[in-house]
Amino acid sequence: MSAGSYLKTVLIGVLAVLAAVAGFCRLVDPFWYYREVSLPGFNAVKPEFKRYERHVKPQIVRRERPEALVFGNSYAEIGFDPLHPALTRPDRNERGYNFGLAGADWERVYCSVRFALEHAAPKRVVLGFQPGHPLRAADCRTIFAEMAHLPAGVLLLSGKAIKASIRTVMGQRKKPTHTAEGMFYYTRFEEEDVERRFRADFFRYLGNLKPDAPCLLRPAAAAVPPDFDPAEEKSVPEDLAGLHDLVGRLVRAGVETRLVAYPVHALRAEADIACGFANLRWEALLSVARAVRSADPERRWVEVWDFQGYDPDLLEPIRDYQTRLWQDVGHFNYEFGNRLLDRMFERGEEGFGSRVEPAEVPALRAAFFRGRAAFLESHPGFVSEFAGLIESFRKNP
Repeated sequence: MSAGSYLKTVLIGVLAVLAAVAGFCRLVDPFWYYREVSLPGFNAVKPEFKRYERHVKPQIVRRERPEALVFGNSYAEIGFDPLHPALTRPDRNERGYNFGLAGADWERVYCSVRFALEHAAPKRVVLGFQPGHPLRAADCRTIFAEMAHLPAGVLLLSGKAIKASIRTVMGQRKKPTHTAEGMFYYTRFEEEDVERRFRADFFRYLGNLKPDAPCLLRPAAAAVPPDFDPAEEKSVPEDLAGLHDLVGRLVRAGVETRLVAYPVHALRAEADIACGFANLRWEALLSVARAVRSADPERRWVEVWDFQGYDPDLLEPIRDYQTRLWQDVGHFNYEFGNRLLDRMFERGEEGFGSRVEPAEVPALRAAFFRGRAAFLESHPGFVSEFAGLIESFRKNP
């Protein structure tokens, strides 16, 4: 064989190997990017997706242009099913996608919403937020560049793609991490460990407090809430400039939007009250509602909702193998999220949750504390359980 023929044979062989590797990675689709083949036992479970969701989710949203989108951190990614009929109307063959991202800070959420408005055309949006956290405007250029594209070489011929494809095929017996529509299962299948996770999260919260926090000095549910006298706001504060900007963009795009303050388990909410933060949620909700009305004065497109209270679902006992709705103090499962979606989009029961308007916040707060007082009086076991959690932390911080 001549040198030329040898080199030609080697080149053909190398190209054949590369083509086979690329075809294998394309077929396995470990990052859930191509979304063309899903075979149980081969590639239906995508254990590698969670590592690359920040790169892949924007591409899916841009390509598929879903009519309904969910935004937020892991609370939203775990708690809201984008295929729930309150969001994606089945009679219209609408598509939904959960653009929530685990561990996302507000800057990334803010930029994700802007990315979706630029590259898709959503009709309905659910945006979760944590009351009291800054919701500032951000420079999205770096995040947009990260979201912009995924090179084919990275997806088909990189070392990461090959390893991920092999791990995907070998990992089909694992529990799924996500749905194809972007919803995160998190620790949902670890039913024997719910109580430990709940305590760990609760104790992490307490560990971040100052030693003289009221709840640590007096480990019991606080009986009397402080006065509520929020300051007037003549303009949108800088801490809410990002939210105000997003609401304006959503209004101009004609997107039906629900802003939802993430609810937490009642024991965790009680810690806020007992530890000296009784008014934090209400002050934050008032500021958010004011910012929203400033950007949507006609109340046509954007609503703010809060569900914190003493509904039985918020009081579900935290026991291994028994807890159905909660994974820890803050992460709720989609079964509870379905109730929130139903209520926010006028399909659910009256009396569950509240639409928050600025003028109504004092009355909503007063009703909350009346309900709390009645509940604590009639359920001494809750008070004992809360005090026990605090005392356990004090003994084993």
